[in-house]
Amino acid sequence: MTSDDLFDYAKTVSSREGFVKFIEYLNQDYQQKSADWENKTLDQFLSGLSSFTRDMAGYYKNMEEVVDVEHITWRLAAEMLLAATVYGG
Repeated sequence: MTSDDLFDYAKTVSSREGFVKFIEYLNQDYQQKSADWENKTLDQFLSGLSSFTRDMAGYYKNMEEVVDVEHITWRLAAEMLLAATVYGG
């Protein structure tokens, strides 16, 4: 699965099962292409996750997408994890 495929798949996650599958794909991506990840260590990843979570209302607004960031869905959880791979802390 390419990074673009992972991004597209994250947008389709709507259930716990889909979220689990997404995490498995994300793990495979890290194992195969960790050099492409900006946040390679756990502390970098968690910092990126924190930063994106704090800023995600602005992200979705800039993407012209109406998302209630106060009510997390399986899709938002997947997108948060994906963003944590590259989002600056």
